[in-house]
Amino acid sequence: MAAYVVVVTGAISDPTLMNQYKEQARELLAEQGVSFMAGPVVAEILEGSPPNGAVIIRFETLKQAQDWYRSDEYQKLAPMRLAASSSTAFILEGP
Repeated sequence: MAAYVVVVTGAISDPTLMNQYKEQARELLAEQGVSFMAGPVVAEILEGSPPNGAVIIRFETLKQAQDWYRSDEYQKLAPMRLAASSSTAFILEGP
């Protein structure tokens, strides 16, 4: 079963650092043959407060998504996102 890493970004406190994070995260995903399913532009707010952006990244399995997030390479980048913005990241399973 596929798994999807979802990252929802709230307020961005350091746009320069956030842009560096995005660039490096995209490069890491491309190196691993993984691509974005959707995002970062939110098309429509159905309920609640609008996020600054959101992305959905598809992996073939839950283990692949977990391994990517916990990898040394990504764990070097995650603190950049956390320092640059308020955000929430989680994994969903699905078709």
